Amino acid sequence: MPEYNDLRALFINCTLKPSPETSNTQGLIEASAHIMKKQGVHVDQIRAVDHDIATGVWPDMTEHGWPSDEWPRLQDRVMAADILVLAGPIWLGDNSSVNLFQQPLQGC
Repeated sequence: MPEYNDLRALFINCTLKPSPETSNTQGLIEASAHIMKKQGVHVDQIRAVDHDIATGVWPDMTEHGWPSDEWPRLQDRVMAADILVLAGPIWLGDNSSVNLFQQPLQGC
């Protein structure tokens, strides 16, 4: 059997619901993360709405007028992942308003 214990997966949950509110997107993440964990993959998760992520095109938007931006700290976790899963709800056939496509993944 192949081993995957040297892999790191990061799930970014783009639900509109802050923690600890129940999220259907979180349920899907948990199902997928469970499969990965059974195979030895180290799994990490970020719920985007729980963080102060400034929108813009620069890696740290505090250098461009925003009072705060957690993205630089979160980006380190993204860059450390071998597997990146962006999970977001679909509302009436359209993506939710909270997503990381507002902030580019610098260095990817």
